[in-house]
Amino acid sequence: MAVPRVNIQIEAGTDFEATYNVTQSDGSPLDLTNHSISAKMRKHHTSSGHVAFGATFGGDPTNGEITISLTDAQTGVTTEGRYNYDVIITNDINGKKEKVISGQALLNPTIS
Repeated sequence: MAVPRVNIQIEAGTDFEATYNVTQSDGSPLDLTNHSISAKMRKHHTSSGHVAFGATFGGDPTNGEITISLTDAQTGVTTEGRYNYDVIITNDINGKKEKVISGQALLNPTIS
């Protein structure tokens, strides 16, 4: 499966949320029953530190909807700039991991 690249912008010191619809190659929703989700961003793919997004299903896991989020506290202490991020699903039955979204996150400064 080709991994969609979705670039996002996050405003520092504010809450962030993005929702994605994960589909199969035929365009139908990917059934995420018995899967878990993780999403992280790092300055570089080799960076040791990362920021973990909250990651949830958008209601019914059979509809393929995933929501990632950061709190205002998380975006307020993270250094502004460009980051790489990935959303990974894990099959809870066989342990298979699959990257379903990838892209760059631009964290913009906020004047408060």
